[in-house]
Amino acid sequence: MIVMSFMQVSVSKYDGIDVQYRAAFQSTHGNGRVPASVDVELNSNGGRAWLNLSLEDARTLADRLPQILMLHDAAERLAAEMAVDRDETAPVPVGKAQRKRLAEQSGQAAA
Repeated sequence: MIVMSFMQVSVSKYDGIDVQYRAAFQSTHGNGRVPASVDVELNSNGGRAWLNLSLEDARTLADRLPQILMLHDAAERLAAEMAVDRDETAPVPVGKAQRKRLAEQSGQAAA
């Protein structure tokens, strides 16, 4: 048997994120001690989206987020540079009067 965990949440009118530390505590259900963790909640008028991370998973996320954000920033910079390059190499629209003038100039240059 394969056991896996996953979470899928749909939140409407997302208004931000709240992250809080949850200290370890003794369970009231007789299950022993519940370890410390991190709560991540998406603030919403349309419902509650909540994720509880173990401290190990929270540390993994903290380690990986800077790399992910750097990749995103690099991709945005590249896209902006490519847009500028396209704008600079794109042909300039030419109206009828300009085409006539260019044709006359090229005819004079050939003569």
